[in-house]
Amino acid sequence: MLRPLSIAAVAMIFLCLPAGCDAGDDAAETPGAGGKSLTIAVIPKSTGGEFWETVHQGAQEAADALGVRMRWEGTLSETEIAEQNKIIENMVNVGVDGMVLAPLNARATRKSVETTASAGIPVVIFDSAVEGEAQTSFVATNNRRGGEMAAEEMDRLLGGLSGKRLVVIRYVQGTASTEERSDGFIETARAGGAQILANPYPEDGAVAGAKRTAANTLESYVRDGRREVDGIFAANLYTTLGAADALEDLRKSGVTVQARFVGFDTSPKLLEELRAGRIHALVAQNPKRMGYLAVETMVKHLRGETVEPVIDTGVEVVTAQKLSDPEIRKLVGLE
Repeated sequence: MLRPLSIAAVAMIFLCLPAGCDAGDDAAETPGAGGKSLTIAVIPKSTGGEFWETVHQGAQEAADALGVRMRWEGTLSETEIAEQNKIIENMVNVGVDGMVLAPLNARATRKSVETTASAGIPVVIFDSAVEGEAQTSFVATNNRRGGEMAAEEMDRLLGGLSGKRLVVIRYVQGTASTEERSDGFIETARAGGAQILANPYPEDGAVAGAKRTAANTLESYVRDGRREVDGIFAANLYTTLGAADALEDLRKSGVTVQARFVGFDTSPKLLEELRAGRIHALVAQNPKRMGYLAVETMVKHLRGETVEPVIDTGVEVVTAQKLSDPEIRKLVGLE
């Protein structure tokens, strides 16, 4: 015989009916400092691509471990600034307890961050900086240092930078993280005596746009079947993939390619290029750790703990030789 439902069970059913009980990205909820269950909004730069999928894994692990509910929502690409601002506004309207945000544009996202903080919702910024001082903490790679490390590795690969001709493939203008990487690389390379032949922004935020920009730039430096460039630096995953494709097309067309190539970020495709010697070094972030620490920092703040204003999630230069190191293999997802 079926037992009758308790009053509490019936009440729970009716509570779930209007808005629906979200089964995704939810963890068993643990109260915050005020005794209330916590819901954290996590807004990445986009929901596509291996980098953000890895960030998502880290953020979810933190939410599960800390017993909070996570709402993960982002744009489809890293150029939809207005759409990201709408997502931020929506999260404020639904009344999340805290927001963890990777802003698409340092300046254009500032007002949304300030409005969110003014509404009593603290904001932890991660991955890429935003203008102003409304955020509670900034959790990210030291991007300028990452660019400097790339230039230092280029110096090693070329046996010195003095007189060397370099090309930098930037990313979408106004993206703080990649601007800092590019500027860090350029300043360090110029200090070493290198000449920066070009440092263009890609046509768009996709790999295809980066490939077209890289191809057009590099083709302009081809003389007598040889490319008159000594080194190339690409500032993120999409530009590194795009530049790698552009270089492969040049090789197939019969152009002699001897430049040293340093990229930023890692992926299975880029690791294949690294092993094959078509990429000579990659500057690797730790996206899983970044996602975890960003959520953890927000939860600590909401529970009344003191958090650091800036948290560095680490960066490492990876070469083919270093892929035998267990720690490096773990960092790049090989273990």
